[in-house]
Amino acid sequence: MEIKTILFWLLLIAMAAPSVYFGYTKLVGQADKVALFKRFGYPIWFMKLVGLGEVVAGIGLLFTQTRLLAIGAFALILIGAIGSHVRAKDPSKEVMSPVLVFIHLIVIFIFTLF
Repeated sequence: MEIKTILFWLLLIAMAAPSVYFGYTKLVGQADKVALFKRFGYPIWFMKLVGLGEVVAGIGLLFTQTRLLAIGAFALILIGAIGSHVRAKDPSKEVMSPVLVFIHLIVIFIFTLF
């Protein structure tokens, strides 16, 4: 296996595994996630929808046939996360987390195309 393939799979797993985990925490209504979404002014059903999207997109990243769709779904989720943190006037550390994940997603997108 060549180094590019290994690096690509490491990037995919580094994105997919936390996404499935954090999506799951939203689906089960973990207290800190509920508090965060309430602070943003979003209903609980929306948190669960985002969680489901994260889980499905995380799994979708691992399959060639669904990877671009998963990347698109993640892009929407991350843009929403960035906007929510900015609108809530969160500290830059909180805003930068989804920004860095978005950059990671862009790298995966580039690897997918080439």
